[in-house]
Amino acid sequence: MKKIVLLMALPLLTAGHAAAQEKGGDYGDIAPVTHTTYLRNVYSGTGWGSNWFIGLQGGMSAFLGKPVGHGDLFDRTKTMIGISAGKWISPTVGLRLAYQGWELKSAMMENQKYQNFHADLMYNVSYLLQGSSHEAVRWNIIPYVGLGCIHSNTTHHKPFAVSYGIQAGYNLTKRLTVTGEIGNTTTWQDFDGWGDDGKLGDNLLQVSVGLSYTLGKAGWHRVADPKPYMMRAERLSDRLYDSEEENARLRKLRNKDKEIMDQMRSILEIEGLLEKYQFELSDSGEIRRMPRNNYSGLNALRARMRNKQMKPATAQGEFLPAYWSPNDSTTMTAEDYMLNVQDGKLFVGSPIFFFFKLGTTKITEKAQIVNVREIASAMKKYGLRARIIGAADSQTGTPEINDRLGTERARTIAMLLTALGVAEDDITTEGRGGIDDYQPLTANRNACVMLYYKNRQQQ
Repeated sequence: MKKIVLLMALPLLTAGHAAAQEKGGDYGDIAPVTHTTYLRNVYSGTGWGSNWFIGLQGGMSAFLGKPVGHGDLFDRTKTMIGISAGKWISPTVGLRLAYQGWELKSAMMENQKYQNFHADLMYNVSYLLQGSSHEAVRWNIIPYVGLGCIHSNTTHHKPFAVSYGIQAGYNLTKRLTVTGEIGNTTTWQDFDGWGDDGKLGDNLLQVSVGLSYTLGKAGWHRVADPKPYMMRAERLSDRLYDSEEENARLRKLRNKDKEIMDQMRSILEIEGLLEKYQFELSDSGEIRRMPRNNYSGLNALRARMRNKQMKPATAQGEFLPAYWSPNDSTTMTAEDYMLNVQDGKLFVGSPIFFFFKLGTTKITEKAQIVNVREIASAMKKYGLRARIIGAADSQTGTPEINDRLGTERARTIAMLLTALGVAEDDITTEGRGGIDDYQPLTANRNACVMLYYKNRQQQ
């Protein structure tokens, strides 16, 4: 009776120990951050010596004052030039010193030379519209306002003046920008010698185009958004914590199993059965199952000989062809099946599976390389071609990762075959992506090899 109980307990301990080894650790891949996003309107400093600029403009000006005087706007236009220099303190805020001058027509249509000096505060609104993109801003829209002094060589007046307007620019290069500007300068009415003293009313309109050149270090560095990286780090931390807890639980279970197995060895030794069942135990006390032949190949051959009719496999190939009942109207004879195999329409025998470690193209057991050598030998000896289909476990990883992983696993087996002398033209590869066809789930991480005879056209 003790022997019966002992032998019944042995397979139960085997199942429990196998479950302790397999559970836990089967985690999906955590996708990396592949696209960097940036904080909106946040830039890192580039130093005092960076983003200085000088500009040169040319265009037309028109003087409008009080009294209105003679002529319209177009009668009052004169040529003007402008020179400016400044610095961008941030991508949106800049300061500049500007000069405009040449000639103007007064209210009485008299030519007067003038010089207009002003300091401006500039604001580039284009950076506010950039969002989270890292692409450099090409167009600039810059309103400005400033204070200064305008001088007439004819009246020798030097009144206070307010300058304001808007500048548009297009960056040809990182340093060179084409600019266009519309602005106005407002000062006292008696600037041109005509009008009331102490009242604003004279205006000098300017329209100009030119070039601006950046000195020192040009451009700005956007600050990357840390949230995606922080979220990924948090997920990794959670996975690590869960793994540590699971590993601690499995270590306790493993130690408990080892104690039970040591006791089992002692009992077997006392009962005189240790030598008989030694093959079931490893030196460490763990159960070691010896491989047993289930004669699946022989049974399949016998089934083919017994059944005269069987289900045809598709021209594209199926993983495991199933036999149909003899009374099915769409079945084929065994002779037809063999003819289709010889013509290369059906694959030869059963598919050969290779299994891979989680998230990699590494084969789980190096002993599977023996199958690669046998396949290569058969292909070269009998003129066969191979179709290799790679797959991944759909329970782990994203669909994109599984599609890529399945294709890479098929190519891994193909590379091993070509390294053994199989012609590349005799191998086709494809990926199935994530699947859940098999149990346990680890069996879905595979590459399936199907061998075909070359049809007459290929030969």
